[in-house]
Amino acid sequence: MENNTFTIISRTIPYWLVSGAPFEDIVISSRLRYARNIAGYRFPNLASNEELGEIFEMARAALENTQIPLETEKIEFITVTEFTDLQGEFLLERHLISPDFLKKIKSREKDDKNKHLSTLGVFISNDETISIMVNEEDHLRFQVISAGLEFDKSFSKLNTLDDIFESTLRYAFSPQYGYLTACPTNVGTGFRVSIMAHLPGLVLTKEINQALNAIWQFNCLVRGLYGEGTETRGYFFQISNSITLGQTEQEIMQGIKNIITQLINHEKKARDFLLKTMKTELEDKVYRAYAILRSARLLNSDEALNLLATVRLGVATEILNEVSLTTLNKIMILLKPANLQIFYNQTLNPYERDEKRASLIRTILQESQN
Repeated sequence: MENNTFTIISRTIPYWLVSGAPFEDIVISSRLRYARNIAGYRFPNLASNEELGEIFEMARAALENTQIPLETEKIEFITVTEFTDLQGEFLLERHLISPDFLKKIKSREKDDKNKHLSTLGVFISNDETISIMVNEEDHLRFQVISAGLEFDKSFSKLNTLDDIFESTLRYAFSPQYGYLTACPTNVGTGFRVSIMAHLPGLVLTKEINQALNAIWQFNCLVRGLYGEGTETRGYFFQISNSITLGQTEQEIMQGIKNIITQLINHEKKARDFLLKTMKTELEDKVYRAYAILRSARLLNSDEALNLLATVRLGVATEILNEVSLTTLNKIMILLKPANLQIFYNQTLNPYERDEKRASLIRTILQESQN
């Protein structure tokens, strides 16, 4: 399992989980993404292995041969041949690759092991704010993540990356439709904005369905922690635009910002309502969750995430002052199965993971008070 890149990353938390960002008590992170394809090549699902290999090498050359004027100091490049399925799950848990990309990684085990070599890859910045998937659904998927509700700096980084690649590669583009993509819903700008929000107030007041219905009316999607096909857990919801055609990037960002701002206001009102009408019950819920996290000897990932989400509400509403949002964000990443195993550099069965998870959470919470 030893791999220096993963060992180094697993000892830190992504920069986009460090606290101090706008609306961090409700918005965990903001992600901007471009989907691009190279002209003259079939989309990945139809492309031959030779075509995918050529695209992979072109992407590598475009990034490695260019000075990148980003705040990020260094771009690490990891190919799929350099990591295992477990390490792929680790990257998914950190939102650096998509579920579909992980499926492609795993499917190579069922095929000829040499078939997909040097055809799948991901570029990852050392602070984990940038990742570029090569040959996922589209040839290139650029992604920039920031903490809280913050678009401007991330959009600047995303455009810089896009310009770097477009200076050496010719994108598939239609004067009528815009950038051409494997999925029709991405045609146009190929631009997506996703927000990961923590909405316990709306869930506990049973107003969440009404809020989500309003979001769907604005052509937005609501998904789980890891995007399409994943369930919502721990009061965490991922909200994104569903249409990229006929709107500029600025219009898409402004539309999402307007919707999320309304959602933030509704969540704040719901939290205020809970504090006014059932403060004791809320305090009890928060302190019970905190006590279990501090003392449990076995915790599965779902239970730990749900308890953590409740404690997060307690910190955000100032019921609980013993722990910071940054500490909770660190736990939120490390409690996940693959991150836990890579953190300990051990392959663990479910029982061992539950034991290690409970131990690690107790340790982190204890250290945060020293």
